[in-house]
Amino acid sequence: MEYNVKCDFPEFDFIVSGASYAGMPRNNTIMYITKKVEHLIFNLEGHQECLCFLENGIFVPDGIKERNGCVFCENPQLEYARFAAKLAEQTQYEEKSWKYTLTDEGYYIGNNVVIGDNSCIEPGVVIGHNVIIGDNATILSGAVIKHAIIGKDFLCNENAVIGNYSFTMAEDEKGNKYRIPALGRVIIGNGVEIGACNDVAIGACGDTILEDFVKLDGLVHIGHEAHLHKNTEITAGAIVAGFVEMEDNSYLGINSSIRNRIKLGKNCIIGMGAVVTRDVNLNNTVVGNPARVFGR
Repeated sequence: MEYNVKCDFPEFDFIVSGASYAGMPRNNTIMYITKKVEHLIFNLEGHQECLCFLENGIFVPDGIKERNGCVFCENPQLEYARFAAKLAEQTQYEEKSWKYTLTDEGYYIGNNVVIGDNSCIEPGVVIGHNVIIGDNATILSGAVIKHAIIGKDFLCNENAVIGNYSFTMAEDEKGNKYRIPALGRVIIGNGVEIGACNDVAIGACGDTILEDFVKLDGLVHIGHEAHLHKNTEITAGAIVAGFVEMEDNSYLGINSSIRNRIKLGKNCIIGMGAVVTRDVNLNNTVVGNPARVFGR
């Protein structure tokens, strides 16, 4: 997927090949930044040939502006969504001719898939195009895996969905909802377990990341661009919204909910049914709705 931005913005002349989140930008990608998170613009230091849709009034250092394409607008989410739709259409056109193959074992596999040695995949599984899975994987019936790169010793339980479209919307001039195309991936480390009926969304513009030894119980939702660090443990029914960061050894109790863009420090414990609306410092235990530090 490559697109010259000059076709839409004659003042710029470079190729973009995907999208990235402004919190973790990559060269030659598209992104958007609103005033609410305008500090993210400084992450572009040292990066080049990014097409950035920016809300009017955001300050951009000269060095960043010189090396990248900055498009100022009233509604950067909407303008980004319209441009990203062109990239998504190009990818869909390229993949339209690709076919799924029904294997002798009874699962479907797309094009350009890599599956490691000693893997067990049950009937009824669907593995999408360009997916990479490491050695010793166990993938149980009904699982669907797309847009993913997965490490070794992976366990995916029944009917889990990895790589479904993220739920990210923009609003047009008439107040109508407009889906922001999901151009990201799911990156999964080694020794990760995905519970039955889990839902792990791809990044809208960046990647959803599950590091080594993350363990998810059943009926868990992981939102777009969430980043779960090593040894995160999430029990049944928990909801992790978009852009959440959970540092090493964090623990979510049953039916807990984490608001978007929240950061949980190392060794945090989130109690059963807690609703987390603010960042949680390392080594803290929080309970309740809204969640508060236990004992205070």
